[in-house]
Amino acid sequence: PIMAVLSGVLLIILGFIIGGYYSRHTHLKIANRARRALYSYEYGNPLHLKDGERLPIVGCKQLENGRFLLRITAVATTVEDLEKLSSAISSALNKKLKKYAVIITNADVAYNYIDFLIDDVTVDRTLIFTDVKQMKQKTPTKIIVDSNTYIDLEFSGSMLTVGKTRSGKTTAIISILLQVLLQGADKHHSKITIIDPKQAELSQLPHVMTLDDGEATQILKALKEFAEIIKLRQKFLNDLSVSKGDVIHWWEPEAKMRPSFVFIDEYVSCRTLFPKKAEKGSDYCLATFDNLVKRIVTMGASAGCFMIISVAEASVEEAGVPSMIKNAMSTKLLFKPTLSEARLIWSKDKLENFSVNRVYNAGDCWFSSTDGKHDDVSYVHFPIMKFPVYRELGRLLTEYYNE
Repeated sequence: PIMAVLSGVLLIILGFIIGGYYSRHTHLKIANRARRALYSYEYGNPLHLKDGERLPIVGCKQLENGRFLLRITAVATTVEDLEKLSSAISSALNKKLKKYAVIITNADVAYNYIDFLIDDVTVDRTLIFTDVKQMKQKTPTKIIVDSNTYIDLEFSGSMLTVGKTRSGKTTAIISILLQVLLQGADKHHSKITIIDPKQAELSQLPHVMTLDDGEATQILKALKEFAEIIKLRQKFLNDLSVSKGDVIHWWEPEAKMRPSFVFIDEYVSCRTLFPKKAEKGSDYCLATFDNLVKRIVTMGASAGCFMIISVAEASVEEAGVPSMIKNAMSTKLLFKPTLSEARLIWSKDKLENFSVNRVYNAGDCWFSSTDGKHDDVSYVHFPIMKFPVYRELGRLLTEYYNE
């Protein structure tokens, strides 16, 4: 009887040890659930494995941001077969792991394995700011989006933002501009230009370009000035690089530059303001506008100059953003997203893990940026600002240009 009691106590202690180990090592539980989903016939045998075939190798590790990287190595199966497993893996993460799901799938360039990025989809990572000063970042090149996401201007470029009225699109763009304005101006012609062709709320702020007597001559002039600034800043960087004997980037301490932005609100509406042909002796036409936009989007990033284009909906080229400009925009944002619109912005394979049933609210966004960390489309929610946003934007614009 004593031995039986001791054995029972030891089993209980062992159970606590194992249970505590696994509770601290969620990555092991995720890997085990994934193996069960792939290896067990009771889970449907999604890889259609037969007796005697080698099983794929499954491993999982926790990342710094609280996410998990599940890697499945192809053995008797192909990478193409493994790419289809995201839904099966998400379904296998049930019970205590039910809050986790696959959010991104990536294939190895050599097609040896598939990485599944797994995250807690129930966590709200939205940032809330009650004072504009809280939005100032330590690094001028980092634009914070949520507690897990930022836009890195050292590696990304101009931004395409898509979203209908009341989708939170303009508020999100303002949150970006506020962070840039808080860094202040530099001594190399840095500029924050806001263009509001609708003569709406933004047009009431200082230093915002809008229509003059129904025409967009001031808008065209502002774009020309911004394009010239790119040339001046690039020449300074080129001269500095020659003197240093190595390439100096705009964000490096030697350059002492801050990012510059031009934001065109309702880009499609803005294009309609320009005639297709200019009058004799004038360059006031759509071609001039389009060429300036192309120049800024394609050449500006190397001088720390970026454009934000805002459109109400993703459309075919004739009714929206020309494909060349769309492709050149390295950061893309779709607010209150739908799959039909997303397919006009991203390729189909980048949207496989997104649910069509989720109800999205203002500020909810699908996001990607070619900065090496956010190349895949992911869900984000831009900051909630609980202060007078337009008043602070106007004040910071005034302070910026007073510098």
